[in-house]
Amino acid sequence: MDYAGFLRTHQFALVDQAHLKPQEWHEGLPLLPLESYALKANPDLLPALLPLEPGAPYMDALIENLELAEDDPGLLTPCALLTVALGTEPEQLQRHLGKCLVVNLEVGRTAYVRYFDPTVFPWLARIIPPNRLSLLYGPILSWTIPFQKEWVSFPAPQTEHKAAAWVMTAEQWERVELIRLVDRVLTECEKVMGCPWESFEEYDHAAITAERAMMTAQTLYGIERLVDLQAFAVDSVFHGEHFHRHPFIQNLLRHLPPEGYKAASFEINQATWAEAKALTHSH
Repeated sequence: MDYAGFLRTHQFALVDQAHLKPQEWHEGLPLLPLESYALKANPDLLPALLPLEPGAPYMDALIENLELAEDDPGLLTPCALLTVALGTEPEQLQRHLGKCLVVNLEVGRTAYVRYFDPTVFPWLARIIPPNRLSLLYGPILSWTIPFQKEWVSFPAPQTEHKAAAWVMTAEQWERVELIRLVDRVLTECEKVMGCPWESFEEYDHAAITAERAMMTAQTLYGIERLVDLQAFAVDSVFHGEHFHRHPFIQNLLRHLPPEGYKAASFEINQATWAEAKALTHSH
Protein backbone atom coordinates (compact mmCIF):
# COMPACT_ATOMS: atom_id res chain seq x y z
CA MET A 1 0.00 0.00 0.00
CA ASP A 2 1.08 3.56 -0.69
CA TYR A 3 0.95 4.72 2.93
CA ALA A 4 2.27 8.18 2.13
CA GLY A 5 -0.71 8.80 -0.15
CA PHE A 6 -3.10 6.98 2.17
CA LEU A 7 -2.17 9.09 5.18
CA ARG A 8 -2.64 12.31 3.20
CA THR A 9 -6.39 11.59 3.15
CA HIS A 10 -6.50 11.65 6.96
CA GLN A 11 -5.67 14.42 9.39
CA PHE A 12 -5.24 12.55 12.69
CA ALA A 13 -4.27 9.13 14.01
CA LEU A 14 -5.76 7.83 17.25
CA VAL A 15 -3.20 6.00 19.41
CA ASP A 16 -3.76 3.82 22.49
CA GLN A 17 -1.16 5.18 24.92
CA ALA A 18 -1.57 2.16 27.21
CA HIS A 19 0.14 0.03 24.54
CA LEU A 20 3.08 2.34 23.95
CA LYS A 21 6.42 0.89 25.03
CA PRO A 22 9.67 2.78 25.64
CA GLN A 23 12.46 2.75 23.06
CA GLU A 24 10.11 2.42 20.09
CA TRP A 25 9.72 4.63 17.00
CA HIS A 26 7.00 6.72 18.62
CA GLU A 27 9.28 8.35 21.21
CA GLY A 28 9.11 12.11 20.83
CA LEU A 29 5.86 12.07 18.82
CA PRO A 30 3.65 15.14 19.38
CA LEU A 31 0.90 13.06 20.99
CA LEU A 32 -2.12 14.99 22.23
CA PRO A 33 -3.93 13.05 25.02
CA LEU A 34 -7.70 13.32 24.91
CA GLU A 35 -9.20 15.64 27.51
CA SER A 36 -11.59 13.99 29.93
CA TYR A 37 -12.51 15.51 33.28
CA ALA A 38 -14.08 12.22 34.37
CA LEU A 39 -10.83 10.31 33.72
CA LYS A 40 -8.26 12.89 34.81
CA ALA A 41 -7.26 10.64 37.73
CA ASN A 42 -6.58 7.76 35.29
CA PRO A 43 -4.42 9.26 32.51
CA ASP A 44 -3.37 5.78 31.32
CA LEU A 45 -6.93 5.26 30.08
CA LEU A 46 -6.67 8.25 27.76
CA PRO A 47 -5.81 7.56 24.11
CA ALA A 48 -4.06 10.32 22.20
CA LEU A 49 -4.27 12.10 18.86
CA LEU A 50 -1.32 12.28 16.50
CA PRO A 51 -1.59 15.04 13.86
CA LEU A 52 -0.74 13.63 10.42
CA GLU A 53 1.21 16.54 9.01
CA PRO A 54 2.85 15.91 5.60
CA GLY A 55 6.55 16.61 5.83
CA ALA A 56 6.69 16.34 9.63
CA PRO A 57 9.89 14.52 10.75
CA TYR A 58 7.99 11.66 12.37
CA MET A 59 5.88 10.80 9.31
CA ASP A 60 8.58 8.69 7.64
CA ALA A 61 8.93 6.62 10.82
CA LEU A 62 5.15 6.18 11.00
CA ILE A 63 4.98 5.04 7.37
CA GLU A 64 7.84 2.58 7.89
CA ASN A 65 6.14 1.16 10.97
CA LEU A 66 2.85 0.69 9.10
CA GLU A 67 4.66 -1.15 6.30
CA LEU A 68 6.46 -3.43 8.76
CA ALA A 69 3.23 -4.09 10.68
CA GLU A 70 1.73 -5.79 7.60
CA ASP A 71 4.05 -8.74 8.23
CA ASP A 72 4.38 -8.36 12.01
CA PRO A 73 0.97 -7.88 13.66
CA GLY A 74 2.73 -7.40 16.99
CA LEU A 75 3.94 -3.95 15.97
CA LEU A 76 1.96 -0.99 17.16
CA THR A 77 -0.35 0.60 14.63
CA PRO A 78 -2.79 3.47 15.22
CA CYS A 79 -6.20 2.44 16.56
CA ALA A 80 -7.82 4.59 13.90
CA LEU A 81 -7.15 7.17 11.22
CA LEU A 82 -9.54 10.11 11.20
CA THR A 83 -10.69 12.39 8.41
CA VAL A 84 -12.18 15.54 9.88
CA ALA A 85 -14.15 18.56 8.71
CA LEU A 86 -12.14 21.46 7.36
CA GLY A 87 -11.09 23.83 10.11
CA THR A 88 -11.25 21.28 12.94
CA GLU A 89 -8.63 22.20 15.53
CA PRO A 90 -6.73 19.53 17.49
CA GLU A 91 -7.95 20.98 20.80
CA GLN A 92 -11.55 20.71 19.63
CA LEU A 93 -11.07 17.05 18.77
CA GLN A 94 -9.23 16.35 22.05
CA ARG A 95 -12.16 17.70 24.05
CA HIS A 96 -14.84 16.06 21.91
CA LEU A 97 -13.38 12.54 21.87
CA GLY A 98 -12.32 12.82 25.52
CA LYS A 99 -15.89 13.58 26.54
CA CYS A 100 -17.13 10.51 24.63
CA LEU A 101 -14.89 8.14 26.62
CA VAL A 102 -17.61 8.16 29.28
CA VAL A 103 -21.12 7.23 28.20
CA ASN A 104 -24.29 7.77 30.21
CA LEU A 105 -26.40 4.68 30.76
CA GLU A 106 -30.15 5.01 31.00
CA VAL A 107 -30.09 3.17 34.32
CA GLY A 108 -28.49 6.24 35.90
CA ARG A 109 -24.86 5.12 35.73
CA THR A 110 -21.90 6.02 33.57
CA ALA A 111 -19.40 3.69 31.92
CA TYR A 112 -15.98 3.90 30.30
CA VAL A 113 -16.26 2.90 26.65
CA ARG A 114 -13.20 1.91 24.61
CA TYR A 115 -14.57 3.13 21.29
CA PHE A 116 -10.98 3.70 20.10
CA ASP A 117 -10.27 -0.06 20.19
CA PRO A 118 -10.47 -1.40 16.57
CA THR A 119 -12.32 -4.50 17.81
CA VAL A 120 -14.87 -2.37 19.67
CA PHE A 121 -15.64 0.37 17.16
CA PRO A 122 -17.39 -1.82 14.50
CA TRP A 123 -19.52 -3.25 17.29
CA LEU A 124 -20.60 0.21 18.43
CA ALA A 125 -21.30 1.23 14.83
CA ARG A 126 -23.69 -1.73 14.62
CA ILE A 127 -25.36 -1.35 18.02
CA ILE A 128 -25.87 2.41 18.35
CA PRO A 129 -28.56 4.15 16.25
CA PRO A 130 -27.17 6.60 13.64
CA ASN A 131 -28.58 9.72 15.33
CA ARG A 132 -26.73 8.80 18.54
CA LEU A 133 -23.59 7.49 16.85
CA SER A 134 -23.27 10.85 15.11
CA LEU A 135 -22.55 12.34 18.55
CA LEU A 136 -19.39 10.22 18.77
CA TYR A 137 -18.28 11.32 15.30
CA GLY A 138 -18.81 15.04 15.89
CA PRO A 139 -16.50 16.79 13.37
CA ILE A 140 -15.14 13.44 12.11
CA LEU A 141 -16.17 12.61 8.55
CA SER A 142 -14.63 9.13 8.34
CA TRP A 143 -13.25 6.67 10.91
CA THR A 144 -10.80 4.11 9.50
CA ILE A 145 -9.61 1.10 11.51
CA PRO A 146 -6.86 -1.47 10.86
CA PHE A 147 -7.89 -5.03 10.10
CA GLN A 148 -5.07 -7.48 9.36
CA LYS A 149 -3.45 -6.09 6.18
CA GLU A 150 -6.30 -3.79 5.22
CA TRP A 151 -7.96 -0.65 6.54
CA VAL A 152 -11.74 -0.42 6.84
CA SER A 153 -13.53 2.94 6.71
CA PHE A 154 -16.75 3.86 8.48
CA PRO A 155 -18.19 7.12 7.10
CA ALA A 156 -20.04 9.39 9.51
CA PRO A 157 -23.72 8.40 9.74
CA GLN A 158 -26.11 10.53 7.74
CA THR A 159 -28.94 11.69 9.97
CA GLU A 160 -31.18 14.74 9.99
CA HIS A 161 -31.50 14.94 13.77
CA LYS A 162 -28.76 14.16 16.27
CA ALA A 163 -29.66 12.69 19.65
CA ALA A 164 -29.58 15.06 22.60
CA ALA A 165 -26.97 13.15 24.62
CA TRP A 166 -24.29 10.44 24.41
CA VAL A 167 -26.36 7.70 26.05
CA MET A 168 -26.73 3.93 25.77
CA THR A 169 -29.66 1.82 26.85
CA ALA A 170 -29.12 -1.05 29.28
CA GLU A 171 -29.64 -3.51 26.42
CA GLN A 172 -27.04 -1.76 24.24
CA TRP A 173 -24.50 -1.76 27.07
CA GLU A 174 -25.09 -5.48 27.68
CA ARG A 175 -24.24 -6.06 24.03
CA VAL A 176 -21.11 -3.91 24.36
CA GLU A 177 -20.00 -6.06 27.29
CA LEU A 178 -20.20 -9.14 25.04
CA ILE A 179 -17.40 -7.78 22.85
CA ARG A 180 -14.56 -9.40 24.77
CA LEU A 181 -16.21 -12.81 24.65
CA VAL A 182 -17.03 -12.48 20.94
CA ASP A 183 -13.42 -11.51 20.28
CA ARG A 184 -12.28 -14.67 22.08
CA VAL A 185 -14.67 -16.71 19.93
CA LEU A 186 -13.26 -15.24 16.72
CA THR A 187 -9.69 -15.80 17.92
CA GLU A 188 -10.54 -19.42 18.66
CA CYS A 189 -12.08 -19.76 15.18
CA GLU A 190 -8.84 -18.45 13.64
CA LYS A 191 -6.87 -21.09 15.54
CA VAL A 192 -9.18 -23.83 14.29
CA MET A 193 -9.01 -22.51 10.71
CA GLY A 194 -5.23 -22.18 10.93
CA CYS A 195 -5.38 -18.88 9.06
CA PRO A 196 -6.78 -15.36 9.51
CA TRP A 197 -10.13 -14.21 8.17
CA GLU A 198 -10.12 -13.55 4.43
CA SER A 199 -11.81 -10.16 4.75
CA PHE A 200 -13.36 -7.78 7.24
CA GLU A 201 -16.81 -8.70 5.86
CA GLU A 202 -16.21 -12.38 6.73
CA TYR A 203 -14.94 -11.42 10.18
CA ASP A 204 -17.91 -9.11 10.81
CA HIS A 205 -20.41 -11.76 9.72
CA ALA A 206 -18.79 -14.22 12.12
CA ALA A 207 -19.02 -11.64 14.93
CA ILE A 208 -22.75 -11.17 14.30
CA THR A 209 -23.27 -14.95 14.23
CA ALA A 210 -21.32 -15.37 17.48
CA GLU A 211 -23.36 -12.71 19.28
CA ARG A 212 -26.65 -14.23 18.14
CA ALA A 213 -25.45 -17.66 19.17
CA MET A 214 -24.64 -16.57 22.72
CA MET A 215 -28.06 -14.95 23.06
CA THR A 216 -29.67 -18.16 21.77
CA ALA A 217 -27.62 -20.30 24.16
CA GLN A 218 -28.73 -18.18 27.12
CA THR A 219 -32.40 -17.65 26.28
CA LEU A 220 -33.31 -21.06 24.80
CA TYR A 221 -31.02 -23.41 26.67
CA GLY A 222 -30.10 -21.61 29.87
CA ILE A 223 -26.37 -21.81 29.16
CA GLU A 224 -24.51 -19.28 31.33
CA ARG A 225 -20.93 -20.47 31.84
CA LEU A 226 -18.54 -18.47 29.67
CA VAL A 227 -16.65 -21.53 28.46
CA ASP A 228 -19.93 -23.08 27.25
CA LEU A 229 -21.19 -19.86 25.65
CA GLN A 230 -17.90 -19.57 23.80
CA ALA A 231 -18.04 -23.19 22.61
CA PHE A 232 -21.66 -22.77 21.45
CA ALA A 233 -20.72 -19.61 19.53
CA VAL A 234 -17.70 -21.28 17.87
CA ASP A 235 -19.95 -24.14 16.75
CA SER A 236 -22.45 -21.64 15.34
CA VAL A 237 -19.74 -19.94 13.29
CA PHE A 238 -18.45 -23.21 11.85
CA HIS A 239 -21.65 -25.23 11.55
CA GLY A 240 -24.29 -22.57 10.97
CA GLU A 241 -26.41 -20.56 13.37
CA HIS A 242 -29.29 -23.06 13.17
CA PHE A 243 -27.13 -26.09 14.05
CA HIS A 244 -28.88 -26.42 17.42
CA ARG A 245 -32.17 -27.31 15.69
CA HIS A 246 -30.87 -30.74 14.75
CA PRO A 247 -32.91 -33.31 16.76
CA PHE A 248 -29.86 -35.02 18.26
CA ILE A 249 -28.27 -31.71 19.27
CA GLN A 250 -31.56 -30.36 20.64
CA ASN A 251 -31.93 -33.45 22.82
CA LEU A 252 -28.36 -33.02 24.01
CA LEU A 253 -28.98 -29.35 24.86
CA ARG A 254 -32.11 -30.16 26.82
CA HIS A 255 -30.30 -32.74 28.91
CA LEU A 256 -26.89 -31.19 29.45
CA PRO A 257 -24.66 -32.96 31.96
CA PRO A 258 -23.12 -31.03 34.88
CA GLU A 259 -19.91 -30.67 32.84
CA GLY A 260 -21.79 -28.31 30.49
CA TYR A 261 -22.18 -27.83 26.74
CA LYS A 262 -18.53 -27.82 25.73
CA ALA A 263 -17.93 -31.27 27.24
CA ALA A 264 -21.23 -32.64 25.90
CA SER A 265 -20.55 -31.41 22.35
CA PHE A 266 -17.80 -34.02 21.93
CA GLU A 267 -20.60 -36.58 21.61
CA ILE A 268 -21.64 -35.02 18.27
CA ASN A 269 -20.11 -36.94 15.34
CA GLN A 270 -19.14 -35.56 11.95
CA ALA A 271 -22.23 -36.91 10.20
CA THR A 272 -24.48 -35.07 12.66
CA TRP A 273 -22.45 -31.87 12.24
CA ALA A 274 -22.90 -32.10 8.46
CA GLU A 275 -26.68 -32.54 8.85
CA ALA A 276 -26.78 -29.63 11.34
CA LYS A 277 -24.89 -27.35 8.97
CA ALA A 278 -27.47 -28.08 6.24
CA LEU A 279 -30.20 -26.70 8.52
CA THR A 280 -28.73 -23.22 8.29
CA HIS A 281 -28.61 -23.37 4.49
CA SER A 282 -32.30 -24.34 4.45
CA HIS A 283 -33.35 -21.21 6.36
